[in-house]
Amino acid sequence: MNKLLILLFSTLLFLKQVSASQDSCGLKISLLTVSPGQELYSVFGHSALRIVDSVSETDIIYNFGTFDFNDPNFYSKFVRGKLLYSLSQETFQNFLYESEYFHRGVTEQVLSFSCSEKEFIQSNLFKNLQEENRYYKYDFLKDNCTTRLRDIIFNSTSKGSNNKFLVSKTTSTYRDYLHFYLNRAEMPWTKLGIDLLLGLDSDHNMSVFESMFLPDYLLKGVGIAKWGDKNLVSEEKILLVDLQPKPEKLPLWQTPMFLFSVISTFFLVLWMAKFKHSDLILGKVDFYLFLIVGIFGCVLSFMWFGTDHLSFRYNINLFWALPLHVIAVFYVNKENFFAKIYFLVYSIMLIIVIASMFLFAGKINVALLPLIILLSYRSWIIGKKMIKRN
Repeated sequence: MNKLLILLFSTLLFLKQVSASQDSCGLKISLLTVSPGQELYSVFGHSALRIVDSVSETDIIYNFGTFDFNDPNFYSKFVRGKLLYSLSQETFQNFLYESEYFHRGVTEQVLSFSCSEKEFIQSNLFKNLQEENRYYKYDFLKDNCTTRLRDIIFNSTSKGSNNKFLVSKTTSTYRDYLHFYLNRAEMPWTKLGIDLLLGLDSDHNMSVFESMFLPDYLLKGVGIAKWGDKNLVSEEKILLVDLQPKPEKLPLWQTPMFLFSVISTFFLVLWMAKFKHSDLILGKVDFYLFLIVGIFGCVLSFMWFGTDHLSFRYNINLFWALPLHVIAVFYVNKENFFAKIYFLVYSIMLIIVIASMFLFAGKINVALLPLIILLSYRSWIIGKKMIKRN
């Protein structure tokens, strides 16, 4: 008799738990968050949506981070910001197997939506899976595989969330969050590359809603959100423990700061030294130095004006990587009034850039400091030489 009562009680408890997460519609919707990996594409983690349908007996993962690497124009589309990402499906077992294979952790948060909200989300996902609807233009900060899920979760309720919480400002920027992950992954060169490309749009203080552009912060935001007086997350559990090894720190001599310091010091010593044909040799060095910087400035200008990358607009690195250098270099060794003014003004402008690097830390990568000092010094010397010639 006691065994029968225990069995009955256990069955009722199980049914209560099932009904709490799936309701009468037989649906359970969860946010899955995958911990960061060691490769660049995985260093910020990953998010996906899981829908368990007990009626159709399916357990499907919905992933907005799919793209066609075999596209013959993949690289050109990626550079121009025209690469299309898409929504895809896979089974929960395959999703979990892949994460386990790469030793990445997975956290599941069961979302406390009503039946009508779950059905609304599922029907919209079905609609977005159609060929004409499944593609979208990826934006690293504003429209990615995590922000798509964020928008689904916070825009799919009839009750509304605590909006004051979502619109409240944080003390961090997009760039701050990216730096945190890249520093933790010991990726100084990747950090430098991203800092060179990102514009001022990445440097305003984010709202809580904006901060959920990365998987870990969507997990945190969902975890503390409420629908009225009800928690958005009804259950949270770790499906896989994160077993990623700790990243190895690069030796000092392989870091950008060290490399640029050595190169800049070498050229400064070379320019200060006096040797046979020094003017001719150093004139060529000046030519190629400013030409390379000018070409790089043209690349940054193209990423701003010639692509669809919204995050690359208003790039303040163009204050030191001037595209006009590709023209000015042809007057480095000539007597020209406008060239003299150009290099002197550029030298002063770089002093302002150096000061701003200390006043507004983080907007220009500090590893560039030795290079910018070198450019300022050489510009001043070139301008002064033109004055002496005149």
